[in-house]
Amino acid sequence: MIEFRGTRSGKAGAFAWAVAAGAATSLVARAAWPAVPAGALLLIFIVTAAAAGAIAAARSVHDASPAPRMGGNLLGRQLAMSAREAEVTRFQRCAQDAPIGIVFVGRDGAVRFANDEYLRIIGRSRDTFVEERFRPDTGARIGWLRPESGPRHESEYIREDGTRVPVLVALSIEEDGVAAFIVDLSAEKAAQRARDESEARHRALAEKLEEADRRKDEFLAVLSHELRNPLAPIRNSVFLLRRGASADAALRDRVLGVVERQVEHLTRLVDDLLDVTRITRGKIELRRERVDLAGLVRRTGDDHRPLAQERGVELTIEVPDAPVTIEGDPTRLMQIVGNLLQNAVKFSSRGGRVSLAMAVRDGNAEIRVRDEGAGIDAGLLEHLFQPFVQAERTLARSGGGLGLGLALVKGLAEMHDGAVAVSSAGPGQGAEFTVSLPVAAPERAPEHVRPELLTTGRPRRVARVLVVEDNPDVASSLRDLVEAFGHEVDVARSGDAALARARQNPPDVVLCDIGLPGMSGYDVARAFRGDPALRHARLVAVSGYAQAEDRRDAAEAGFDRHIAKPPDPNELERLLAWVPGARDVAPAEPSATR
Repeated sequence: MIEFRGTRSGKAGAFAWAVAAGAATSLVARAAWPAVPAGALLLIFIVTAAAAGAIAAARSVHDASPAPRMGGNLLGRQLAMSAREAEVTRFQRCAQDAPIGIVFVGRDGAVRFANDEYLRIIGRSRDTFVEERFRPDTGARIGWLRPESGPRHESEYIREDGTRVPVLVALSIEEDGVAAFIVDLSAEKAAQRARDESEARHRALAEKLEEADRRKDEFLAVLSHELRNPLAPIRNSVFLLRRGASADAALRDRVLGVVERQVEHLTRLVDDLLDVTRITRGKIELRRERVDLAGLVRRTGDDHRPLAQERGVELTIEVPDAPVTIEGDPTRLMQIVGNLLQNAVKFSSRGGRVSLAMAVRDGNAEIRVRDEGAGIDAGLLEHLFQPFVQAERTLARSGGGLGLGLALVKGLAEMHDGAVAVSSAGPGQGAEFTVSLPVAAPERAPEHVRPELLTTGRPRRVARVLVVEDNPDVASSLRDLVEAFGHEVDVARSGDAALARARQNPPDVVLCDIGLPGMSGYDVARAFRGDPALRHARLVAVSGYAQAEDRRDAAEAGFDRHIAKPPDPNELERLLAWVPGARDVAPAEPSATR
């Protein structure tokens, strides 16, 4: 039995103290957690009152017990004492099992009572706690329970293993010590942290969505501007040609040059947009081969020299004379270097300089493009390789472009197991872009080359070409283009018409759109492959559906080649030069197509 010493005595005193403690703790719980249910408050009240009553009753057992006397009332007094002891035992049992921590600390700092929940909070076993109770430094260990902390406060108990336990403490100051009621706030604090983190994540997500929406609006405005820019000179040139510009050779050449440049610009805009989409969706495919990167960089720099001269910018090229071999896609590697050069020239002033340099360091080929132009603000550097990010925000938009070039450079470099970095001293200080690509391991030279691979050419043929296209302008222009190459051309506007004309006059080559009314281009290819009289024709898909999966679908349907709209006339001419036909013409160079 635990014995308490104090001045209060009597059952009524114990009951009053129990009710007061229960009410005080319930009010503390309501203040700490406004949403706590009424039933939970009642439970806290009952348990706390029981615990407080146990402490008070323990005192009353001692205080109210006079020295034994021989007399008639001795048995009655003994029965009363037994009843009080039973009441104390009952109160103690309730306090011991209470869901909140309960502890009573005497005025000397020694702990008189502590329940299991309190021991759990402080991380002590019952045996260890009993041993520590009798140590002289026990009071220092529970200094956070001292009255000067206030009757109700939040605190933090630090266990011996370093664990921090947030608690809510309610103190009841008695003449002979302090009764403390402790609630473990770990779950509530964890829930609050989770709520705070969730709110922070939602705020960050909302900010990102807002930024994405803003950039989307800016992109649509830029896209409209960039598409209308080339359309205007094309429309003007067509008008001039209709008004007789073709009679003036110099004017005609100038007008046609404008149209050709603007069409190339439009094609590049669309290709960049599609390439970024493919990279972000993981749909782009590299056609890897061993490439002399030094020669490729030198050729790409030479190709962009006219652009630099037109802008009044000096371009210097420093590339090793010896080959530097890497495993990569030549077209995409040229795109990386070309985009960096175009970007450097675009943001350089007339009279400025752009340098293109390449060196090999630590097994990596480093391509550096440096300009002395507009420079980059430090706040923009970390976002520069994101799609649609551009430094120029003025209405003039003299540089042009969709802000996709650097995003493509980053994506393509990483697909080649490389990386890209940028540095700039700030606005007006120029910028330097560095692309690092791993150098390929040396390859053994072949022992022999088949003689047939050294053939320089073979007779060129005039082919019978069937154009299958539902758009009248596209069909007409494609027919004129193929006829200009010297081939015979027939045009069909649907899949059914194409099959009917092919059976009357079997073609050597079919240039077929995919998105046809009725029979799709895939259906046309399957029909050709299933007809013994037509299956030997060479089928070429000419379509605006030009994703990697579109190319696979075309191959599975039976097409030999896939060319994206608008087709490159030079590529189309090479493709048609080497097909079986009826009439030989002069030999020419071998075709680069399959």
